[in-house]
Amino acid sequence: MNQCIPLVAAFLLTHYLLPQRFNNHATAQDQKNGNSTAETAVAPTTPRQLETESAPPSKIELPTPGSPENSSSSEPQDTATQAEIDAGLNAYVSPATITRRALAPPPGGTAISKDHLWIDAKNKQVILDGYVAMTDGPLEMFACPEGTKEHESIIGTLARSKEVHAALLAVGAMRGTPVEFLPKFVPATGQRIRLWVCYRDKDGNFNAIDGRRWVKKASTGKQMKPDWVFSGSGFWKDPESGKEFYRADSGDMICVSNFNSAMMDIPVASSAEAGDLLYLPFTERIPPQGTPLRLVLIPIPLPTDKPIKPGSQPDTKTPPAKSIMPLKLKSEPNPAGKSKPNSTTESDK
Repeated sequence: MNQCIPLVAAFLLTHYLLPQRFNNHATAQDQKNGNSTAETAVAPTTPRQLETESAPPSKIELPTPGSPENSSSSEPQDTATQAEIDAGLNAYVSPATITRRALAPPPGGTAISKDHLWIDAKNKQVILDGYVAMTDGPLEMFACPEGTKEHESIIGTLARSKEVHAALLAVGAMRGTPVEFLPKFVPATGQRIRLWVCYRDKDGNFNAIDGRRWVKKASTGKQMKPDWVFSGSGFWKDPESGKEFYRADSGDMICVSNFNSAMMDIPVASSAEAGDLLYLPFTERIPPQGTPLRLVLIPIPLPTDKPIKPGSQPDTKTPPAKSIMPLKLKSEPNPAGKSKPNSTTESDK
């Protein structure tokens, strides 16, 4: 009996204890190295295992192109094709594009920019096209150039601020100074500008209203009273390139909150802080977002003691007539079936 004990101990040590210890050690080391337990090597414990593991590996069968493993049908099709993307982009037409296609040049206007900007030297008017950008929300601008601050502006314009600045100078408007905040508040100065907004409603009826009617005081809900003034903004010079930029081109064209970069501002204190905004859109009076429109800016004559000749001063009290906003009409086919341009505008009828 005592002679059997060493044999039993050797059997247990060879077949159970040493393999288990080796296996546990390998598993712990593999887990430390980031390997899963399914990939952990197990030490061979029998001659059969040694023979099997020393044999060359069998040939691995790769999936064929047509096999299920390589089929894309098993993957979710949640991405659009290029054709679908192109179709969506082609279907969208921006408000600026609609405005360019809809409005014809004003009679008597001289174009000073390709972006729908004219001056009427005889009537001392600056005329520019745009669209309704926003009807309800925080308001800092009345009008801004396309692609700048439409999220906080009622109107987006096709022309740049510096172009409108030049147009105002061309009709005789006198530039003032932008607002100052330090060391004390000094409001913007400059010649007052009457601003008319011309548009057609959903029934095609022409409207021309004072731009202030689209803005209301946040505290009272009443229409804005102050006229805008031509404060003139300013230039900023890039220290690296030396190139100058007109500051109001970044969006501050016609403001209802004070900015020292404003081309036109209001001559009263009006905070630009989100929680203290003085004005809001008069939503009920504004046509739907995207509506094409035409702005008419007229310098309000300065007070004078000298006699004024009839007709020598621009009319800032009478709204523009329907003729100032002709529409482009589509071509109509002639009797021969060929397309014939129709030069008649809606204002000629």
